[in-house]
Amino acid sequence: MPPVRVIAIALSLLSACAFAQERQVVRFGFSSPLSGPQAAAGKDALNGVQMAIERLNQQDLQLDGKAIRFELLARDDKASPQEGAAVARELVAAGVRAVLGPFNSGVALSVTRIYNDAGVVSLTVASNPKVTQSALTQVFRIAASDADMGGKMGLYAARHLKLKKMAVLDDGSLYARGLIDKFERVAKMNGVQLVYKEAVGDKAEEFGTALNAIAAAKADAIFFGGYVSQAGALLRQMQQRGMAIPLLGGDALCSSTMLVQAGSALGDRTYCVQGGVWLTRVSDGAVFASAYQGKYGSMPDVYAPTFYDGVLLLWQAMKSANSPDPRVFAPVLARMRYKGVTATYEFNSRHDMTEATVTILRFKDGRLVPLSSF
Repeated sequence: MPPVRVIAIALSLLSACAFAQERQVVRFGFSSPLSGPQAAAGKDALNGVQMAIERLNQQDLQLDGKAIRFELLARDDKASPQEGAAVARELVAAGVRAVLGPFNSGVALSVTRIYNDAGVVSLTVASNPKVTQSALTQVFRIAASDADMGGKMGLYAARHLKLKKMAVLDDGSLYARGLIDKFERVAKMNGVQLVYKEAVGDKAEEFGTALNAIAAAKADAIFFGGYVSQAGALLRQMQQRGMAIPLLGGDALCSSTMLVQAGSALGDRTYCVQGGVWLTRVSDGAVFASAYQGKYGSMPDVYAPTFYDGVLLLWQAMKSANSPDPRVFAPVLARMRYKGVTATYEFNSRHDMTEATVTILRFKDGRLVPLSSF
């Protein structure tokens, strides 16, 4: 081999080695339930995060002249505030720059200060209004709050479904509390009467006593503040009693898991509300749904597109700040505007989204059908 060619190859290898040495690893954390009754929602969210990270790592991305690569540390917080706090401390110790999650309001309220005090950005979909009331500089809500979802479902119940007498069942969670408070307030303002209310607890499996009381009160519909597993049991027991009144709920019910949990009892009388515009109503959403189905063999569920957007939102903030340091890119994130798959992300002073569009959906013929976005 000619000496000149040998030298050229050697220089090329040295250049490649130098480039590899400069490559910077940026770690993101993920915290959501990956086991237990809410595992399907958590795994769906995780799929969205992984899709976005894979997309970024396929590009030649650089910050401050250095090539970067993203890594993900995914942890199961089991929808438990105590477990979530342990996960938060573990992720902080591992040096993550940002965390996608938590998913649950109770978990979020137990961990946001841990992340904030450590200078780690947290992008959460937890909907309880208290999550952002402390105005923590590193905490951002990337989905609609209970005030948006509960209030607009209350408005839809009164003006579109023309309901007059509502019953409310509360699973006692922080998620349910914020959702129900706003639903009740707006529904009452629009002429709906609350004729029955009961806190059933998040472990309840039998709703016979409550359903008998609801039937006696002649309620037009039931609003359930809680999650899929209990909603499925509630619908089955309503079917057994011949109660054909609608069941309304929050974003937790906007899940394909309802088809499994409720079976034939789901019918066409179950309504839910989700933050953002439904995937099938926007071109970017259809593209994302097709890519997700091609990769995972099923359509995305509630929050996969939101968590996907969250990763890309973080990258845009880092890119604009030219730094992966959360204390540098967080202020940029707070004032930027980014169009994602189903929503436009821009934050107010509390780091809630300024454009909190929601979509009302109904289960019909075994699938979720969007009815109205506002």
